[in-house]
Amino acid sequence: MDTIPSILLHMLEHESSQARFVLTSVKDVDMQFTPMDSLRTLVELANHLAQIPLLDFNCYTKKFQDFEQVHEMEQQLKSEDIEGMLKVFDKGIEIIKEHISALSNDQALEENLRAIDEQGPNRNWAHYLPEIATHLAMHKMQLWMYLKLAGVPVSMSTYYGVPKKE
Repeated sequence: MDTIPSILLHMLEHESSQARFVLTSVKDVDMQFTPMDSLRTLVELANHLAQIPLLDFNCYTKKFQDFEQVHEMEQQLKSEDIEGMLKVFDKGIEIIKEHISALSNDQALEENLRAIDEQGPNRNWAHYLPEIATHLAMHKMQLWMYLKLAGVPVSMSTYYGVPKKE
């Protein structure tokens, strides 16, 4: 029988593998590309996507006291190349996997987490791990669309993490 942590991790691993695949498509693209002046550049968006696992994990586990600390970590994690971004992404996913896989069912459901900007009661990993996966999915789509608009030959196979057949 699957445990609650293993079910939650399966969902996260599925979305994170697709997000990672889209991130790898950023190679050889103008990193300063932006669809509009008011939007992030490609490098800013790719960095944000790569940083989501670490930043969200730290937000939900109350490692940050305020948004100043979040912004400081964003600056520390920032990379100008995709290889550096992938290292940050992989590290964040690994930290989450190690943490969640060590939890019992009861611990995964224990309401002892809260994002720094949320009001109200604490939540649990059954709430926040899907939030991380959704956050990854949103910015995966945004990055995929940036690549499409920049003329990169991405397809729905890219979006879903399916390698091209040689």
